[in-house]
Amino acid sequence: MTTVNRNLGKVVLFLGMVALVIGVVFIVQGVVKNNMITEAMQMEQITYGGSEEIEGFIDTAAEAKLMAGVLMEHRMEDYGVYSQLDREDPNRATILKAMTMENSLNLAQMGFGMVTVVVVSGIFMVIMGIAVSGTGLVLYRIGGISQS
Repeated sequence: MTTVNRNLGKVVLFLGMVALVIGVVFIVQGVVKNNMITEAMQMEQITYGGSEEIEGFIDTAAEAKLMAGVLMEHRMEDYGVYSQLDREDPNRATILKAMTMENSLNLAQMGFGMVTVVVVSGIFMVIMGIAVSGTGLVLYRIGGISQS
């Protein structure tokens, strides 16, 4: 039985270490992607002076959501729904530009959301990796004590 406990301890310890490593990889990738999205948004230098909630360049999820909503509101007020425009309407190009900007901001907001999910998952995996590794270590030590 002690050999079983020791072997089980090794397996559990190994699985805990794997979870720990994968969790760290998730956290690092999340931080890297967050920085990448922020840098890309700052490079575009999108600003909006109509709100106190946005200072400087739009480079956070909240600011991207706010600005996308503002663009959609203005677009709908000024031009209506794209699919309802006549094919020869000269405003179609303007609406497409506004929709492209809205979509880019919405994608940035979703990217920030996914980054948050990845980082939180990584943190959870690190915590579980520590807990499982600790359990494996205890099992391994119990297996060694029983042999004496």
